[in-house]
Amino acid sequence: MKNTTTKNNDARIDFFREAAPYIHLHRGKTFVIAFSGEVISGQSFDRIISDIAILSALGVHIIIVHGARLQIDQHLQQIKHAIDIANDLRVTDAVTLNIAKQTIGTLRVEIENKLGHALNRPPIINDELGVLSGNFITAKPVGVFQGIDYQHTGKVRKINTVLIQSLLDQENIVLLSSLGFSPTGEAYNLRYEDVASFVATQIQADKLIFISQNQVELVREINLQDLKTNILPAADKYPLLHDIAMALNQGVKRVHLINEAQNGGLLLELYTRDGIGTMFTASLYDELRQATVDDVSGIIELISPLEEKGILIKRSREQLELEIHNFSLIKRDGKVIGCAALYEMDEVTAELACLVIHPNYRTGGRGDILIDFITKNAKDKNLQQLLVLTTQSIDWFKERGFTIGEVEDLPDKKKALYNFQRNSKVLFKQI
Repeated sequence: MKNTTTKNNDARIDFFREAAPYIHLHRGKTFVIAFSGEVISGQSFDRIISDIAILSALGVHIIIVHGARLQIDQHLQQIKHAIDIANDLRVTDAVTLNIAKQTIGTLRVEIENKLGHALNRPPIINDELGVLSGNFITAKPVGVFQGIDYQHTGKVRKINTVLIQSLLDQENIVLLSSLGFSPTGEAYNLRYEDVASFVATQIQADKLIFISQNQVELVREINLQDLKTNILPAADKYPLLHDIAMALNQGVKRVHLINEAQNGGLLLELYTRDGIGTMFTASLYDELRQATVDDVSGIIELISPLEEKGILIKRSREQLELEIHNFSLIKRDGKVIGCAALYEMDEVTAELACLVIHPNYRTGGRGDILIDFITKNAKDKNLQQLLVLTTQSIDWFKERGFTIGEVEDLPDKKKALYNFQRNSKVLFKQI
């Protein structure tokens, strides 16, 4: 039995092996990382700053956007000044604006100092990495909305993307605050979520990442249509989901939501296969569904290379068209990247066949996803076990609960068709 030290070492090695391709993938990419004032005041903030520094050291171009609502509220309470929030927007009078400028300035310096310290201590220590902030945002007033005069509350009018991009190209972290100025010098209090979405769109960031304190149960991947249709109608108490939908509508392709309490959440989300948060996509990311006749060409393109190598039994187009109702698939951006078929053998057993994942997409557990989908279909038909015939993937199926059987164990219908020249291994799994 392995001791604790050996297990810990194995876990570290496994993480590094899993992270290696993502380190290469994310190098040179631009991520906008946004968090609220609540996150800044949270117990995990120093760890988050350290993880951001690691991302920068790994070659990611980072823009940080921070909020300050909690801290502004605290200062207003100290001077016994009214806090006025309407439609998730602060009504910013002259007193509140002065408090906001002081508070945001203080937070900006605090974040710069923490990042500067994180970038210049082991294991990073890189004099070329810096943190720069400035007046990058041109703002305009919200004005009067639904009869409410928001006074010095504003929204983003323009971002100096040329300057920001030049700073990123010089390996700097760019820090943006929730404060903007008009061309005439007027200051406006902004929502940090709006700043993050706007800059992510304008800079064409590869990812927009929100780190949040809010607890919400969400599945791993959600596309915009699903977000709008099934989640937002019941998300009135979680306005950040509306901001995520707006960011996707405005052209941001990938938005990630990470809980700040998760230790190493940023690193786990970006450098592991399955992540730790929720990823929102502007379009369907991986579409899992039953196949139709329109998918036949895509399935042929996917399985032909394996048929030519003799790994799969060759199927004609006519045969596929006749059997297409047995197939399930995964599609990404219109391309079939995975498929599997379910053939009923008798009242108890069904065959799982033609399980294929495109070589470029053999991460993310897509084979497992297809097996789960096929298993659910089999259960819906009141079947009790799956069988697999394979010549190449015996261990892979065994790792997923399949056990070795014999040709004699096959249902009569399948036994009569068994090809002894192929000598395929027979595996079963109870479902």
